[in-house]
Amino acid sequence: MMLLLAQISSTDLMRTLVSGLALGCKYALVALGFVIVFKATGVINFAHASFVLVGGYMTFNAANTWGLNFYLSLVVAMVAGALLGMLIEALILRRMIGEAPFTLVMVTIGILFIIDNLVTAIWGPDPQNLGDPWTTVRTFGDVPVADKDLWTIAFTALVLGAFFLFQKTV
Repeated sequence: MMLLLAQISSTDLMRTLVSGLALGCKYALVALGFVIVFKATGVINFAHASFVLVGGYMTFNAANTWGLNFYLSLVVAMVAGALLGMLIEALILRRMIGEAPFTLVMVTIGILFIIDNLVTAIWGPDPQNLGDPWTTVRTFGDVPVADKDLWTIAFTALVLGAFFLFQKTV
């Protein structure tokens, strides 16, 4: 085991740490989504991941099928995701007010299955490749860091900072 650790260079270690931090930031954003939905509605929404899935496929669809640029495709996906969320809230979740928490959990798990199967029916079971719009890699010392990792870390810091600032003022 020690021999294996000795073979890892400091450059590889730093690159892995930055990449791991960026991945942790993505998880933090997903968790923050759960927290915001729960604080606003009192519902643990297990369909949350399906909304992210729809957003990803809508971005793919807008960019590859409709020919929009990547950033405009992101806006289209955010609007589509927001509309889907409002539709589900109005048609299903609003009717569940006052129900037992277990009932709400089961309903959101059902919504998750429905959305996932609709996505599979529309876009197929195979993953779709959107491509990587952030291909630039910057070098800090001898450590290469992808722009997408830097943007992920910066965006997460901004969103978390705004969330905590908003929480202190409310």
